[in-house]
Amino acid sequence: MRAIALTLLTAAALVLGCTDSSGPGGVPTSQLNFVRQDTLAPPLLATRDSFWAKVDDGRELSLYYQGATPSDSGEEFVRLEVPGDGLLRRPDGSGFQVDDSILITITVVDPDRFIFQFEPAGLVFSAEHPARLKIRYPNAQHDFDGDGDQDGDDDSIERALGLWYQRVPAERWVRVGFVKFEELDEIAANIFSFSQYAVAW
Repeated sequence: MRAIALTLLTAAALVLGCTDSSGPGGVPTSQLNFVRQDTLAPPLLATRDSFWAKVDDGRELSLYYQGATPSDSGEEFVRLEVPGDGLLRRPDGSGFQVDDSILITITVVDPDRFIFQFEPAGLVFSAEHPARLKIRYPNAQHDFDGDGDQDGDDDSIERALGLWYQRVPAERWVRVGFVKFEELDEIAANIFSFSQYAVAW
């Protein structure tokens, strides 16, 4: 996991949108364009899964596309890594002690769009050792503007893609820091608290 963190640091030249560009109040859902799955993308193997994160024991969970058969794992879609020293506060504000654990659930809110719910909402991670999120979008609709072809306009939109955070449903979305590897169709970010995240522009 530390190698991944080092990779994020060495890729600093590729950082796009690492500051909130949405203004102090964020952006309403109606003004965001969420990345969509391509019509030829394989279905997701599962749209929801859980794991126990534990103090002093780094753990991770991935969601995948279907592979050759409906029961086979194909390409990775999203991965969440929680380092052993990452858990800071429970949603009720209490801290974690040695050997404590908590059930974490990832839900793809809409299988057609890149919107994810992370639970329990309000879970807080260490600023020094945050959780790490990776979202892969090679199976996304790369005709981002939906005009029937892939051209320079779509390249411009891809450069504008960002990771957005919504604290509670119906609130405005705020753009958060991330690293984007366009040649890999991948976005990675440090995660400091739980609620909804999305890839959008």
